[in-house]
Amino acid sequence: MSSETLWLPDEEEGAPAPQDIDEGEEMAAEEAHREDLGSDTVRLYLWEIGRTELLTADQEFWLATMVDAQRRLTNLQTHHPLAQKRHGAKGLFRALYAEMETAWTRVLEDLARWEVDPPEFVLLLTEAQMLHETWKSDVPSYLRSFLNQGNWGKDALWDSMAANAYQVFVAAYILPPELAEPLKDFYQRKQRLPSRRTFARYLEQAEDSLEPALAAVAQRAKMAEEALIRANLRLVVAFAKRYIGQGSPFLDLIQEGNIGLLKAVHKFDPARGYKFSTYATWWIRQAITRSIAEQARTIRLPVHLLDTLHRLTRLQRELAQTYGREPTLEELAVEGGFLSAEDAAAVREAWATKRPLPPLLAQRLEAAVQKVRDLIRASVEPVSLDAPVGDEEDADLADFIEDEDATQPIDYAARELLREQIQSALAALSERERQVLELRFGLLDGKSHTLEEVGRHFNITRERVRQIEAKALRKLRHPSRSRLLRDYLQ
Repeated sequence: MSSETLWLPDEEEGAPAPQDIDEGEEMAAEEAHREDLGSDTVRLYLWEIGRTELLTADQEFWLATMVDAQRRLTNLQTHHPLAQKRHGAKGLFRALYAEMETAWTRVLEDLARWEVDPPEFVLLLTEAQMLHETWKSDVPSYLRSFLNQGNWGKDALWDSMAANAYQVFVAAYILPPELAEPLKDFYQRKQRLPSRRTFARYLEQAEDSLEPALAAVAQRAKMAEEALIRANLRLVVAFAKRYIGQGSPFLDLIQEGNIGLLKAVHKFDPARGYKFSTYATWWIRQAITRSIAEQARTIRLPVHLLDTLHRLTRLQRELAQTYGREPTLEELAVEGGFLSAEDAAAVREAWATKRPLPPLLAQRLEAAVQKVRDLIRASVEPVSLDAPVGDEEDADLADFIEDEDATQPIDYAARELLREQIQSALAALSERERQVLELRFGLLDGKSHTLEEVGRHFNITRERVRQIEAKALRKLRHPSRSRLLRDYLQ
């Protein structure tokens, strides 16, 4: 069975942990669509985003923390009773410290149970306060270094402790220096956090700095969000290049990918232990592929079907490189996971030994091949009959497609001659006889009428109609009239 070629682009599998982009594929896509990438607008955009430095994992963590801090403040104001607006800024910071104290207690309890030394609170507070000035420090993140010594992102218990440690870090970042300094001094002297009553006294002493501190958190959150986005725009471009030529302009693909990047910034949780760029990759790819599925194709395909088509396309290319030829549909079905692992192994063994397949296995293979065939058929884009053809584009595609239902000129001429001969023969009949035959045999409108219908038309009986019809037919069968008509019966 011959193979067919899919048009669909390659695509990553799995989420939310994407694979690195193949540099060779990226260069091939850029070369194949050089004219699309060559516009001044695209070149200017690529040059502009190329000037932005890439972020380290620590810088991503710090920027994401600054964004997340504003989100957590909003959540506190919505859900914590002490943080309601009527309590003002002091109520919000009281609620923040209450959560910070609870989270730190849980961190110490978890680590003590595991016999792991806890992080230095003072160092953690110092790192968080550093973000008020800069996020571009070359000093590694103390908190990330501590959390990375465990199975961060892989162990649920460690992740729970990490979430609490991160909550302490965010709260320490939100505190203004007027609160952070006395808090640091107290911890250095007592090796514990002050009570909530003591912290309330700190709030009274630093009351004038609370509102400006909240405004500064919001301002830095916007700055951090922009920095995260700008630093990852090249990631969007790298993915968009892989989908050029699939029905959407390159800049539209970039725009859709940027929307996915924005969603990633708003949803990223640094406490989970993976890099922002890793997390954002899934959102970018999802936004681009969904846009192609919903907008680029004339007939919309479900996203899950497009994913299957992308995997089949990649498999087809890999098998073509392996075999040095286009794979058959049977090979695609076996290697593409359309059969169970046992059936696929049995088919490979039968092919290797050149033995015929058992009947039931052959039926299952044929069913799998039919699935592949249906997927390939679904990948074909319809072509408009109004599509212009030729360099001058002065003709439509419909002009070159044969109308199989159209009457051929020779058939049309023969039909017209037959009509003339019939009319000539009918001219020898009386008016009533001619009208009866025209109605009975549908010579006027192509619809034949019964004896009863003709009788009602002339207000005569069915028998009288039959007599008139018989008499008229006898006249037409005369050799002088029937000779010319008999030629059309051949």
